[in-house]
Formats: sequence, C-alpha cells, structure tokens
Amino acid sequence: MSEDPSMAPLIEHLLARRAEPARDGVPPTGEQLATILKVATRVPDHGALRPWRFVVIEGSRAKAEWADAMESGLRLTKGPELPESVVAKMRGKTEAAPCSVMVVSSPEPESNIEVWEQEASAACTGYAIVLAATALGLGAIWKSAKVLDAPPVRECFALAGPERLLGWINIGSPEVPKERRGFDEAGRPAPPVTYLAGS
Repeated sequence: MSEDPSMAPLIEHLLARRAEPARDGVPPTGEQLATILKVATRVPDHGALRPWRFVVIEGSRAKAEWADAMESGLRLTKGPELPESVVAKMRGKTEAAPCSVMVVSSPEPESNIEVWEQEASAACTGYAIVLAATALGLGAIWKSAKVLDAPPVRECFALAGPERLLGWINIGSPEVPKERRGFDEAGRPAPPVTYLAGS
C-alpha cells in the first residue's frame, strides 16, 4: 500500500516534541478551548457512552479553590504536620499553567461495556486534548497527583459514585521544549516493541 503524502504533516505532528505551557503565559481563547474539547470527544468509545466529563480551571479564584482541596487531600493522606515545602509544592501544581482541564472518568457500571474499557476511553480524551492543543500552537502537558482520590479533591470536582479523576491537562502559550531523556535528536522516542512469534 502506498503512503498518502497528505498524511505526512499529521505524522510529523504526532512525532514532534511537545512544549509545556508557560506558567505565566496566556490561556487558550474560548474558541481554541472549544475546539480542543471537541477534538477530545473523537476517541474510541465502545457503546457510544461518552464516559467522561471535563472541568476547566481558569482564574485565581478557581485555582485557589483547587489548591485548597489539593492541600486538604495531602494533609488527610500524609498527616496534618507537613513541611511547608511539601505543601507549597502541592499547591504549586495548580499554578503551573494559565488553564487546566481536569479529565473525569464517568463510567456507567450498569452498561454491558466493562468499566475498565470506559475508563480507557476517558483516558484517551486526555491525550487527544494534548494533541489538539499542540496542533493549535499551544503548550500542553498531562499531569497527575497522588491525592486525586482524596475526599476533599473529589468534593471539589463534585465526583459521584464510580467517577475518578484521571489527571489534568495544563494548557497555555508554550515554553521552549525541554530536552527529554530517551528521545533521539529530533525529540522522538524509540518505541519498545516486541513481536509475537509466528509463521
């Protein structure tokens, strides 16, 4: 089968090194964000359940509420007496970009589609957000933390029943891409591949 030349830019985009958003950069416009989230829903979705939802976090008030929840979750998990540096590091995660999109897995347990498969579909939306933001010239990176399942954080994002936070995508005007270990000169990873033996 011959290659389609029109697909070359897409392949280059998928292989390109992606920039992180600048901490003090500019958030995506409303139009950009709408496009990013629309792209995010074009992922494999067995049963067309759309087992996900997104929470957009922008502005100092929303970030402060998120930071308070993260700190409370940390203290509940690790104990109330923590070094200030540890608390500051956790709170700092909420200030790392001008815009953050929380990815929530929202499965339907009563469906005949297994929950793990629904969660996998929700996880795909996070990667789609990163790719879409990058395609629009923005910096984007997927982040997580060990306190995402702590009650204060779940309450902050109104999680119900089997819902889970899968992490968040930081988005904004890009920083200069950093060197990454395990990548070649063009910033491309060498994939770990094995093949099933057969005739």
